[in-house]
Amino acid sequence: MARYFFDVHDSQVTTLDEYGAECADRAAVSDEALRVLCEIAGDWPQRHLHHGLRVTVRDTNGHIVHAAAIHLSAQWLDEDRPATSPSPCGTAGMAA
Repeated sequence: MARYFFDVHDSQVTTLDEYGAECADRAAVSDEALRVLCEIAGDWPQRHLHHGLRVTVRDTNGHIVHAAAIHLSAQWLDEDRPATSPSPCGTAGMAA
């Protein structure tokens, strides 16, 4: 297995992967890049809203061999309804 480094780029900062991960093949590299994107976007989705989030993958020689990206967006479609401060998902209407 070869070692690859998954560098994360968002609208504010680039974080270089210092440790890397061993991947069996190209599919595993792509899967890991997508997993990293989803994990980061899921941890703090508002930070990445309307901004791109990208992972570039380097091999042990420092060459970028793969890239993956996501773009999060959200838009209310019922503009005639007043905005309210929503409860966290899954808690609305639940008894304490």
